[in-house]
Amino acid sequence: MKAKLLWFLFLFCHGWMAYAQDRSISGTVLAKEDNSPLPGVSIVIEGTLKGTQTDADGKFTLQVPAGATLVASFVGYQKSRIPVTNQTVYSITLETEAKTLQELVVVGYGAQNRKTVTGAISTVSADQIKNIPSPSPDQVLQGRSPGVQVSAGSGEPGTSVMVRVRGATSINASSEPLYVIDGVPIVSQNLARSTFGAPTNPLSDINPSDIESMEILKDASATAIYGARAANGVILITTKRGKSGKPNVSISFYGGTSSAWRDPNKLRVDGPTFEKLQNEAAANNWTDTYGSLTALNPSGAAFKAPYANPDAAINTNWLEPIMQNGGLYNIDASISGGNDKVKYLVSANNFRQEGLVKPTLFNRKSFRANIDFNASDVLRFGTSILYTNSRRNRVQNGNNTSSALANAFFYPSNIPIYNADGTYNRPVWESPVALANETDYLMETDRIIGNFFADWTIANGLIFRTNWSIDNNYINENQYSNTNLVAGAGDIGGTATSSVVHDFNWINENVLTYQFRLADKHNFNLLAGTTIQKNTNNFSSATGSGFPSNSFRTIAAAAVKNSNADQTAWAIASVFGRINYDYDKKYLFTGNFRYDGSSRFGSNNRWGFFPSASVGWVMSEEDFMKGFKAISELKWRMSYGVTGNQGGIGNFASLGLWGGQRGGLRGGGGPTPGSGGSAAYVNYPGFNPIQLANPDLKWETTAQFDIGFDLALLNNKLRFTFDYYNKQTKDMLLEVPTPRSTGYSVLLQNYGAMENKGIELGITASPNVGNKLTWDIAFNLSHNKNVVKKLAAPISAFTRDYIRIEEGYPLFSFFVHEQKGVDPQTGDIIWRTGEDGVFNINRDRFIIGKSAWPDFQGGLNNTLKYGNFDLTAFFQYSYGNYVFNYNRYFFEHGGERTTGYSSQQLDRWQKPGDVTDIPRMARKNYDINFRPSRHVEDASYLRLKNLTLGYNVPKKIAAKIGSNNIRVYASGQNVLTFTKYTGLDPEVSVSPSETVQGVDQGVMPQPRVWMGGINLTF
Repeated sequence: MKAKLLWFLFLFCHGWMAYAQDRSISGTVLAKEDNSPLPGVSIVIEGTLKGTQTDADGKFTLQVPAGATLVASFVGYQKSRIPVTNQTVYSITLETEAKTLQELVVVGYGAQNRKTVTGAISTVSADQIKNIPSPSPDQVLQGRSPGVQVSAGSGEPGTSVMVRVRGATSINASSEPLYVIDGVPIVSQNLARSTFGAPTNPLSDINPSDIESMEILKDASATAIYGARAANGVILITTKRGKSGKPNVSISFYGGTSSAWRDPNKLRVDGPTFEKLQNEAAANNWTDTYGSLTALNPSGAAFKAPYANPDAAINTNWLEPIMQNGGLYNIDASISGGNDKVKYLVSANNFRQEGLVKPTLFNRKSFRANIDFNASDVLRFGTSILYTNSRRNRVQNGNNTSSALANAFFYPSNIPIYNADGTYNRPVWESPVALANETDYLMETDRIIGNFFADWTIANGLIFRTNWSIDNNYINENQYSNTNLVAGAGDIGGTATSSVVHDFNWINENVLTYQFRLADKHNFNLLAGTTIQKNTNNFSSATGSGFPSNSFRTIAAAAVKNSNADQTAWAIASVFGRINYDYDKKYLFTGNFRYDGSSRFGSNNRWGFFPSASVGWVMSEEDFMKGFKAISELKWRMSYGVTGNQGGIGNFASLGLWGGQRGGLRGGGGPTPGSGGSAAYVNYPGFNPIQLANPDLKWETTAQFDIGFDLALLNNKLRFTFDYYNKQTKDMLLEVPTPRSTGYSVLLQNYGAMENKGIELGITASPNVGNKLTWDIAFNLSHNKNVVKKLAAPISAFTRDYIRIEEGYPLFSFFVHEQKGVDPQTGDIIWRTGEDGVFNINRDRFIIGKSAWPDFQGGLNNTLKYGNFDLTAFFQYSYGNYVFNYNRYFFEHGGERTTGYSSQQLDRWQKPGDVTDIPRMARKNYDINFRPSRHVEDASYLRLKNLTLGYNVPKKIAAKIGSNNIRVYASGQNVLTFTKYTGLDPEVSVSPSETVQGVDQGVMPQPRVWMGGINLTF
């Protein structure tokens, strides 16, 4: 009886304890990327079959014992383990699998598991660049990838952006990376014939909202599969495609306004101050010449100030009439979906942005269709088609005497905008107000980028793909200068130019891949392929002058007409191959080769071979690493390879050329073949040699070594990527001086060498800051050291020899008279001199160790999410780069010109004891042939590039209008800029090119943008 009683008490107590320990908990499961509820998530008590699923609002309720652990899992997301504590309500956040080291990475001609990648590849996802008011995908890369330097040439929308992957590798050829969109190598260089001070950017034809991801291939292992065009890196752009499921409709809109982040009028002096400064300069020059201000000149005349009553001077703001707060908007609409047979995505876009200077405008309309069709178990077809229409209204920009912004600084503030008769006042060059009001220029581009592919699965793992692609550009430029502009005034009677460029690029690629496994641990992926590509470019133009009135603007109405046309083409053929091998995803090897033949090179060196090899070790898979629980993954990588460059040179650079025009530097006359004028004699047509042949001309080649590691800690919450690289470029394509006895002055040859060495660091972190608050951090830092190793002779790269390319120095080095200071007693400049201690203006110019290359550059992104709110702050920085402020050369003139003054002139030396770097206003300190180093300024900056606050409308409210998700947000671009640079923008540059960077003169700055937007999905 006692035994039964004890057994009953035991069962009762055990049951009571079980009842006491089992309790009800509830919670919500959210997607980390947008804090949206996830329905259908499996919530299971670890070690049991007991569990539940989240409802339509992502909510769940479950009875759990004390000390249990929940496992939350959902397709496409990482599993999450949640220990049960004393709390009763839980907020669980799931991270997409794409955020782990297991994600697929797009590589050349395929995709690869990131864990087994041995090359240096960075990825920028759609989430990182969405809702950024940028017309082009290259611009949104700025600060987001280590080793990638992005600089805007101008703040004008739709103009060129300089992109350098691990430095510059060329001088005469191109240093721009190769862009490949959905497998199509596209035309990325400016095709317009009118640059207007800044070349246009063909990548502005691409809608950034269509992009799924961008992969930047940086080392030779990753790029060598593209061979002859990969020396400058490769950027693979993958656009969004349809997925199986019900149709998904997405509509997005943002709109806002832009303005200059720094008031340009504060950089110049007003009318009264201008006249006072002119009087001061005149007085100092009189004293220096005649001994005192009261002395008479040889004619017996006393000193007389140029302006009798400066305080009564007018004050004209030349900038206000030409500048504007530019409006912008963007509309995106897409529908996607499909089933196991057909998947589709169709999208449309309209992006419109006004520039800061009237009447600049960029307006793009685009349409995209991506379709995939599974015809059978072994046949698959697909296509990607983009049509874009882009329109640009432009005004002259940058370093020329017809630049509206530059001339607004040139003009002094003490003169009126209009003459008494209402005509434009133009004491020097063209009136900036006339340029803003009267310029009539329109560039219209129609572009089709399309490809069609077919996949045939021959056997298990063996797939053949054929791909046909086109990139078709049709560009129409029309410019009319009416009689209110100098270019069309007087007897000219107005001038007009109309030109058409048709650039057609076609490519056929055939690729065979074979993927198989041996003995369960030896994994192989073999690839072999061929490519044929041809590009043709046709140009025709017509000019006219003498129009009946300004109402007639087409050339048909002109009294005098002229025309011109040309045609050119190039082609390339290639074979390539790759082997990827890994042993149990632990020991990795990749080998690439490409054999390219180009029509651009000499008959003796038309073909080039470009190999690479890389190895990797996933150290974290070793048994001895199992005890290091904090290390989620550790992989070492090392690669070496050779890539080539043919970009930027002429299509017939290796041939001896004859033509109906005199030849320029290669034959006498102007600076390029055919620019020296007609070869006709009287009225008889003629022709002459314009270029020497060089049958030995060949590729520039860049050999690159890379070593790095990828480290993930704390269940991938903290990740590091580090790389060291060494790039050696040789056989550079340079114009080398030749004896004049040949009849030519230069010949394009393979001569010269350049070096780029650097390090890259990328860090991402997702610290645990609470159940409802998530925080994602991404930081990157890059350092590149560029040195020119070999040149035939120094090269002057910019006006007045301000930038010089010379052995032993980096590109973009400034060549100036080095100013050591200003004598505090006399106010005169102290110059660096030669050994004799006497300053010689013709001799004592130096490369001063300052260049446009930054010591370090990168970005920092912070994303915070709390409930339905999200906040993103993205900082971009550049440290150690210098800019030659060419504006100061013209406007800090000490009275030697009649142009306006910069505000720096107010800091001039005025009396003994003054300490400043701006000398006394006198002719001896402001000779127009001086190139003082004080105009080379530290342009390091830290910029709050983007600040966005967003809110996801609750699902129940969104559902009332039939929407799955509604997000509203407010955003700012270029919100804050911290810099010591005194110009309008530390980032922009006049005429950015392979040899010129870091020069600021009359360039439209990057705008500050404020905007709001809404994203809806149905």
